[in-house]
Amino acid sequence: MIMVTEGIMGRILLDLPDEAIRRLDHLKQRRNTAKAELLREAVEQYLERQTHNVLQDALGLWGQAAEDGLEYERKLREEW
Repeated sequence: MIMVTEGIMGRILLDLPDEAIRRLDHLKQRRNTAKAELLREAVEQYLERQTHNVLQDALGLWGQAAEDGLEYERKLREEW
């Protein structure tokens, strides 16, 4: 889900390669949407993904572990 806040917006100057501009123009035509809207959407998606990546990184190795952390700790303590 993309949430774009309405209201005050700042402006930035953005240099893009010609190929990116060509692709953006093509997408603009296909979706009948302003380039500015497409770029806002892209930035929002990128920022969402970065936030998600930070949260995933914060979980460390346990983030994708199939084993429960407490169970792993118990096994280690049994070795002592």
